[in-house]
Amino acid sequence: MGFVKKPKRINLRFEGDPELDGLEVTLRGLNVAEYLDVMGLGEVEAGSVPDMIKRFSRALVSWNLEDEDGNPVPISEDVVFAQDQDFIMRLAAAWIEALSGVPAPLDQSSPSGEPSPVVSIPMEPLSESLAS
Repeated sequence: MGFVKKPKRINLRFEGDPELDGLEVTLRGLNVAEYLDVMGLGEVEAGSVPDMIKRFSRALVSWNLEDEDGNPVPISEDVVFAQDQDFIMRLAAAWIEALSGVPAPLDQSSPSGEPSPVVSIPMEPLSESLAS
């Protein structure tokens, strides 16, 4: 009996974000060729932004976005392109960060650089006989 790999799903949550708190977005992962193409964007050039947004819209599986009347916003490339530019760019950037292994957004309970709880290794100067 063979192994069947389940498609990768990327779940984005924006808890604690004053503008996006409560938003949940699920996207599919990419195959190697798509991943290398997206990651090859590096510094995003103006001409490549539409391509990135198209890839984002194709990868979009679900979201809990509603319009002002409380109706679910459907998922399609046209609908994604009709959304606010800042909103979609934030979502696409979070997706790309998640693809590269960076949690997006970072956990709010992150210690922000606090010292490690592990006891430091004591450091002593070498004796003169070992230092030469």
